[in-house]
Amino acid sequence: QVKIYKHLLKSMDDGSVDLDMLIFSGDDDSVCSLAGTQTWIWVLGVKPEKKCTWQPWQVSNQTAGYLTQFHLKNKKSSFVFATVHGAGHEVPAYAPVEALELFRRYLQRDWKL
Repeated sequence: QVKIYKHLLKSMDDGSVDLDMLIFSGDDDSVCSLAGTQTWIWVLGVKPEKKCTWQPWQVSNQTAGYLTQFHLKNKKSSFVFATVHGAGHEVPAYAPVEALELFRRYLQRDWKL
């Protein structure tokens, strides 16, 4: 898996493909732990944006989780990691409002925090 994602990220970074990628994880996931997901992302070798590392994102004025955007030279692509507070393995089942808002932001590329 890592090999495919490294290839995708390289292609996104050099501009040979324009792609928005969102990785999200419930912070109460006992199947795929948040720590495991974070480790997997760091292995990909991408660097987080300094201004958007582990920033809270909100829904209805409540912290819904934390978000990190990663640096890509090609600004037509994006790579974002988000946590969803209180959600387990199936994020939409545990936090449907937050999951929908996260999906909306992904589709609209709206990561204003």
